[in-house]
Amino acid sequence: MTEIKIVFRFNISEVVFPPIEEFLYSNKELNIISENRIKNEFLKSENAIASQINNCINNGELIPTEIWCPFWTCMISEGQMNIFTAAVGNLEQFKEFEKCMTANEFILSEIIYLKLNDISRITQMAKEKYYKIYDDEEILRNHIEKYNEMREEVIRYALPKYKVVIKDFFLEKIKV
Repeated sequence: MTEIKIVFRFNISEVVFPPIEEFLYSNKELNIISENRIKNEFLKSENAIASQINNCINNGELIPTEIWCPFWTCMISEGQMNIFTAAVGNLEQFKEFEKCMTANEFILSEIIYLKLNDISRITQMAKEKYYKIYDDEEILRNHIEKYNEMREEVIRYALPKYKVVIKDFFLEKIKV
């Protein structure tokens, strides 16, 4: 049985917080599929799916839905706890992810949503650390609110089907 978990965490966290890999712990061996790992390892690899995705990105195209499942499955390691912290975004992608997991007999055992309730705290942290990039708090606030809306749509859909845990964004450690 190959176990899959998803951790939703707002992406600015990589700017003002350490990477998600530093927050997750388990008594099992972890395979963390994060944005950094996808960009720095997978997309730079010789993998055929990576080449297709890079072609789409380089041509300014959206990644076609038919590539999503092969991408996700090539990132999964059997015998490990697979944690997706990136690569599953909106409800459409989640539904495709769900189909892919079912077709490959993988088990989606938990979704952890690190909800950003204190938007002013994160915007202040971003402004202090990267004031030239995040000097307009309203733009950042709108971006965070749209992210929360997108994730909460996925959470509402997933609640009757899966174990869903909602935790505070500012946790220091997350057991998976």
